[in-house]
Amino acid sequence: MPEPMRVVVLGLSHDHVWWNIAGLQKNPDIKIVGAWDPHAELTAKFAATVPGAEIGADPHHLLHHHYPDAVLVCASNAESVHLVEDAASHGCHVVVEKPMANNLAGADAMLRAADEAGVKLVINWPICWEPALWQAAELALSGKYGKLWNIRYRSAHNGPENVGCSPYFVDWLYDEQRNGPGAFTDYTCYGAAVCRWLLGKPEKVAGYAAKLIKTQNTPADNAVLLLSYDGAFGQIEASWTQVSDSPRKGGSFHCADALIEPLGNSLCIATADNPGGEIIEADAPPPHLASLGHYLTAIVSEEAEPVGPLDPRIARDAQAIMEAGWTASQTGVAQPVA
Repeated sequence: MPEPMRVVVLGLSHDHVWWNIAGLQKNPDIKIVGAWDPHAELTAKFAATVPGAEIGADPHHLLHHHYPDAVLVCASNAESVHLVEDAASHGCHVVVEKPMANNLAGADAMLRAADEAGVKLVINWPICWEPALWQAAELALSGKYGKLWNIRYRSAHNGPENVGCSPYFVDWLYDEQRNGPGAFTDYTCYGAAVCRWLLGKPEKVAGYAAKLIKTQNTPADNAVLLLSYDGAFGQIEASWTQVSDSPRKGGSFHCADALIEPLGNSLCIATADNPGGEIIEADAPPPHLASLGHYLTAIVSEEAEPVGPLDPRIARDAQAIMEAGWTASQTGVAQPVA
C-alpha cells in the first residue's frame, strides 16, 4: 500500500484553514505532518486537532525536515505570497486559500514561483466543493439554453466580527496591506473568478466601492463591479454590511433561454415553459472534484490539472479584474484588465 501524501500547513490565521484540515483528515491518502504559525493559540489548536503532527519553529524547518508532497497555505493574503514562494522553492505543490493574494503583483509572483519550480499551484475556493456549481457552469456553457449573456454574483455578510471570525482573521481582514481593501478583496473575488472562468477576461471593468456602515478602519465595506464583454455583462456585488446569520454567496447564470442558479447541492432552472423554476438535485461531480483532499491527491499524482477557479491562471486574472475594479472605483473611469 503506498504511503499517504504528506502535507504541511503554513499559516493558521485564515479561518478557512480549519475546514480544510478537517476535509484533508477524512482522506486516508493524506497525512498532515506539521504546521507553522506565529500565534501560540493557533498552533495549540492545531496540535489538538492533528495529534502527533509537528509544530514548526519556522516554515523553513518544516519544509527541510519533512520535504512534504504538498503545502496548504492559509495565512494573510500578503503573507501567503511569500509562503507560496518558499514552498515552491522546496519543490512542493501548493494549495493557497482564496482569493490568491493581496494584489495582482503578489498573484504574479506566486505564478512565477510555481512555474520556475515546476510545481502545481491550486487556489482553493470553498464554492468549488459545491456540486451544483460545476453542473450549472457546464449547462450555461453547453449551448442547451442558448447564449450565456450575464453572470450576477453576490457575496455578503454582516462583517467578519459579526459572523464569528476569529480575532486573528479579523485582524488582517481589516488591514489593507495584508488583505487588500476590505470587503472589496474579500468578497468581489468570488464573482471575479466565476466571471473569468465562464466569460473570459472582460474588456473593461467599472466599479464603486465605499465604507458605508462600518466604523473599523477599512477602505470598503461594500462594492459593486460591472464587467463588460463583447455581448455579455458580469455583475459582482460584495458586502460586509448585510444582516445575515452566516456568509451568503451565490450566483445566477442568465442564458438566452434559461436562468440557472446553483444552490449548493441543487440547481434551480427557470425557462419560458416554467418561469417559476424547477429545483433539481445536482449530479455528483467527477470523483477528483468531490473534495479538496480528492483534488489534491489527483493533482499531485498528475491524474488531474487545475480547472475552473482552482486554476491559478484563472484566479490570477480574477485578481486583475479586482485590481482594475478598484482603480475604476477610485478614478470613476472604467479600466482595462491587465
